[in-house]
Amino acid sequence: MRLFFILLLLNLILWIDGQSGNFPDCKSGPLSFFPICNQSLPSRERAADLISRMTTIEKISQTITTADSIPRLGLPKYEWWSEALHGLAFSPGVFFGGDLPSASSFPMPINLGATFNMNLVHRIASIISTEARAFNNDGRAGLTFFTPNINIFRDPRWGRGQETPGEDPFLTSQYVYALIQGLQRGHDERYLKIAANCKHFDAYDLENWNGTDRHHFNAKVTDQDLVETYLPSFKSCIKDAQVASIMCSYNSINGIPACAHKFLLETIARESFHLNGFVVSDCNAISDILHAHRYTSSVEDTVAVALHAGTDLECGVFYLFHMNTALNRKKIVEADIDQALMRTFDVLIRLGWFDPPEQQIYRKLNKNNVDTLEARQLSLISAQESIVLLKNINKILPLNLNQLMNKKIALIGPTADATVTMQGIYHGRAPFLIDPITGFKNVTAGNFIDIQYARGCGISSHNEKDFAAAIKLAQSSDIVFFFGGIDNTIEREGTDRKTITLPDVQLALIQQLEKVSRSPLHVVIMSGGGIDLSYIRNSTQCGSLIWMGYPGQSGGLAVATVVFGQYNPAGRLPVTLYPASYVNAVSMFDMQMRPSSTNPGRTYKFYTGQPVYEFGYGLSYTTFNYTYNNNTFKSFVSMQSLLKNIEKEDHTIISSIRINVTNTGDMDGDDVVLAYVTPPTINNGSIVPFKQLFGFERIHLKQNETKEVFFPFTIAAALTIAENASKWIHPGLYHIIIGQQRMFSITLEGESIQWA
Repeated sequence: MRLFFILLLLNLILWIDGQSGNFPDCKSGPLSFFPICNQSLPSRERAADLISRMTTIEKISQTITTADSIPRLGLPKYEWWSEALHGLAFSPGVFFGGDLPSASSFPMPINLGATFNMNLVHRIASIISTEARAFNNDGRAGLTFFTPNINIFRDPRWGRGQETPGEDPFLTSQYVYALIQGLQRGHDERYLKIAANCKHFDAYDLENWNGTDRHHFNAKVTDQDLVETYLPSFKSCIKDAQVASIMCSYNSINGIPACAHKFLLETIARESFHLNGFVVSDCNAISDILHAHRYTSSVEDTVAVALHAGTDLECGVFYLFHMNTALNRKKIVEADIDQALMRTFDVLIRLGWFDPPEQQIYRKLNKNNVDTLEARQLSLISAQESIVLLKNINKILPLNLNQLMNKKIALIGPTADATVTMQGIYHGRAPFLIDPITGFKNVTAGNFIDIQYARGCGISSHNEKDFAAAIKLAQSSDIVFFFGGIDNTIEREGTDRKTITLPDVQLALIQQLEKVSRSPLHVVIMSGGGIDLSYIRNSTQCGSLIWMGYPGQSGGLAVATVVFGQYNPAGRLPVTLYPASYVNAVSMFDMQMRPSSTNPGRTYKFYTGQPVYEFGYGLSYTTFNYTYNNNTFKSFVSMQSLLKNIEKEDHTIISSIRINVTNTGDMDGDDVVLAYVTPPTINNGSIVPFKQLFGFERIHLKQNETKEVFFPFTIAAALTIAENASKWIHPGLYHIIIGQQRMFSITLEGESIQWA
């Protein structure tokens, strides 16, 4: 016990020391005499001078994420690795306690993708960056955050798909742009608010499947799929949103480890996408180049290939232990190290790390800017907007509170009392967690409705010992809800699923509940990845089906407001829900998107089978009608007229599409208007997408209200990617689909044009 208190005291002393040395001292410390503290100089000039004053060993100490202090220069230690995927998260750089015991916990990115509301994403990111700055000012977080994850959710088995906004490159590209703007840009354009990091570059979407883990996986990707599917979100992040850093992934890509892939990191990220920042490795990925991928044969060659490829910063210690050896054996030169440090320190300068606090509004943020009323409201709104109503037979939902007096409602199932589970992965300590039971009780308070709970079963345990109590409760209840799904024991970092079915024990309990329920059963599913819900979809005894994802701190209240009609759901699936047989039809190792003899095709764009529920599906309590205004619509366009824009950006408008959306039902609500294009068939036999998303907008409509939605049909929307990755515009009919409805076609006349 005495040793425990000694260790506790030492940790407190270290934390206090970290507080006092959180920022460099440019007023009276050794640095104050150097150009690094001269704000009139360009950031790279300031960084270069500081680096020039370091010894070689000191430089090497700065090439890893836990960078050491350099006392003689007055440079404090810095932890580069902080996390903020959907709120500040437990990580080496983030600590909860003292005046900052918690931080807002928003829904997982898969939920945010389901909202199709990029303004919402931007607002959430802005709050996260504000709270991050408050934590940093208190010495409880860094300024560099390894978020977001923008890999495409290619396969439903992937354990980390919940960290992404879904399967569609266009949706993911829009999401990451809004997110990075909210994270990095604030009210002071002189500084980055925080530095974000787009990961994992690239083609990373496998954890551990059939004996191969992410450290050893070689992703065999065609040039066509790379350009069409795997790169667009990173282009949006790097080129458009101007993210401060990216992370190279564990896997190899066509035989070259990602953190040693000079073509990806230098040619694409830096030269083509104009990355203005640094590249950091995933943790221990540098070591994997040698030990897992066997790409190099010595430690010094491994350092050299990673550093020369453009990996500036390592999450790990391989650089720390072996960079000097590589230098001594002339595999690298000191200028290589200087270049890497130039990129990292330039970002710290752009964050204002060296500048006086009194001139920075971000340095004034504190505990009063964390867990604010706005943040709490937004946590609820974002959870509500993400909920997807998949089934609602005979308008069984919403429940009318006025008709439920003295009724008993049974909440049964392993996620009815979910708290931390609602946060998904990469979460922090939330200020509160409202589970569904509490949410139901809060919404029904004062209405004399009896809310009762029985667990019934676990997530995946085959033990049925609790069935009896659940069935007994269901028999005595007027309305029965089953809360099930999966959790992070089944899908998480390091773990992929082998099946995509609802766990057997849950399905068995649902079938028992169907037999005894007085009214049709309601089912609510919590998950990040897709589940085969065909039994529930087809069952006449299941009246409604809701997907709630991992909805964050207010998730239980959000789903309750939907059930009782206080919020009209409008979420749309950001992924395809495949039948269970899908996992037997294609290997996770198969990176190809298009169908083949061993692959039924991936995502809504290429899947040749019948989905359980398709991407973009979701119901509302009201109805909407679409008509189009053709005043500015061009149905025929000459290919020749497009040639004059061939040197311009892809955003040149071919035709303007204006849709009138009318709420024709009896309840106010949101509608998510999705615009797809079906490209023409190509004469050379190449497979084109069945359809592909090129626009979306979420709007709110009162009863009988009409609003106009505008979608520009651009050159980017019309482009087809050839097998050699070249971009083409082909003549023919381009069918425009709004939601489920084909509305009109655009004819491009002339000869095919190679765009790039």
